[in-house]
Amino acid sequence: MADGPKNAKNRPVHENHRERMRRRVEKYGLDSLEEHEALEYLLFFVIPRRDTNPLAHALIERFGSFAGVLEASEEELRTVEGIGPAAARFLHMLPAVDRYYAVSRSKGTRRFTTTAQLGEYLVPLFRGQKRESLLLLALDERRRLLRTVWLNTGTVSAVDIGVNKIATETVAAGASIVVLAHNHPGGVALPSKEDIVATGNAMRALGLLGVHVQDHIIVAGEEYTSLRDTHRLPFYNFKTGELSYLG
Repeated sequence: MADGPKNAKNRPVHENHRERMRRRVEKYGLDSLEEHEALEYLLFFVIPRRDTNPLAHALIERFGSFAGVLEASEEELRTVEGIGPAAARFLHMLPAVDRYYAVSRSKGTRRFTTTAQLGEYLVPLFRGQKRESLLLLALDERRRLLRTVWLNTGTVSAVDIGVNKIATETVAAGASIVVLAHNHPGGVALPSKEDIVATGNAMRALGLLGVHVQDHIIVAGEEYTSLRDTHRLPFYNFKTGELSYLG
């Protein structure tokens, strides 16, 4: 159900304004809009009979930016007068829709043979995440994506890299190769000592299953760091079962 009361008196004025904005987006794209205009435009879809411009300004004022609005919880969004349950749910779901699209777009066809390919795929998945989250990419022997699995969510500064869950999901996916990834929200895309040790523990457990860890990617905003490329990825010897740390 759409939010906002019906107002037939104002409807023609608002509809003319909306039509002009729709044509602008159709011709020039959403990038042509200022942040408050983009919010105003998005709210058209859930508030069909009200002027959404004041609501957009109120949202920006309350949360600071377009991104801040989309990262707010439904409860926080509903503290803004005029934002009802439907509008709050719609705005809050947009980052999740973006991540879902990124995963769906690559299913069955995406191969990860370079760090750049991994970064391009992973960065959008972590957008809007306020806490550290751990992700597993399960790949076949040709490095084709079999499954993307969210393993765990922690605090704003830490997430548990649980070896048992990593092994269970890897086996369930039938993976020969895996890539681990987690984010540093509000931080920098550099691994801590704990990240490296935890990666080594995962490599040892997966090595016993005959599974290779291709990389561990740290994401912070639009930046990312590869443990392999920076020579921080531990080395597991499949013949001896020994694990060594580089660098």
